[in-house]
Amino acid sequence: MSRRLIVLLVLAAMVGVAACASMSVHPHREIFDDVPATIDPGARYLFHMHGWVVEEYGPAGAVRTGYWWRWTIEALADRGFVVISEARPAHTDVQAYALTVARQVARLRAAGVPSDHITVTGMSKGGVIAVVTTAAIADPNVRFVVLAGCARSWDNWIPGFIEAFGRAPQGRVLSMYDRYDSDVWSCSRYFRNSPGLTFKEMIFDAGRGHALFYTPDRLWVDPAVAWALGREID
Repeated sequence: MSRRLIVLLVLAAMVGVAACASMSVHPHREIFDDVPATIDPGARYLFHMHGWVVEEYGPAGAVRTGYWWRWTIEALADRGFVVISEARPAHTDVQAYALTVARQVARLRAAGVPSDHITVTGMSKGGVIAVVTTAAIADPNVRFVVLAGCARSWDNWIPGFIEAFGRAPQGRVLSMYDRYDSDVWSCSRYFRNSPGLTFKEMIFDAGRGHALFYTPDRLWVDPAVAWALGREID
């Protein structure tokens, strides 16, 4: 057995132990890369868009950078959500993908899923997509969680992406980021004067920057889940 394989096996075991220690395990984990063929109108659905690093290196390559996308969506599924999340191809177009998610949400709504049982989340570039989907979906009752998604490097592009849909952002939006993330700032600039939108922002002092959202840390997972369930958060 190669040394590299041994290291990967040890890491996988450590991740499994940590996940069990930090998350309550749901007996029927449901994860899909698209809206499932059979839609349960009584279920709660959560879309999760990963960061750019998975586009660039793939899921396995992202793990080598410390980004555990698969662990994150498993942890969210363990909280009782039907999770919809796919490994996007490299150079995914933000506007086009926001429209894809909007169409997926429309399929859920057409099958009888209430808007407030649908949450769209995204981290980093996935967070940019989540911001843009607030206009693509334009439903005041759909919930959104943006994780380190309002980056200075995207600031010249995001307003244009939103305006392209010809609708103001709508929904219940929770933004979260670490104060020590040098490229990320408040999302509030994109949601001013939006009458169909509720906005809340949480700024952490974790000292981990972007990496705070590389794993399903309860610091952000707990409030994200509470927001998705319509509960009050501090």
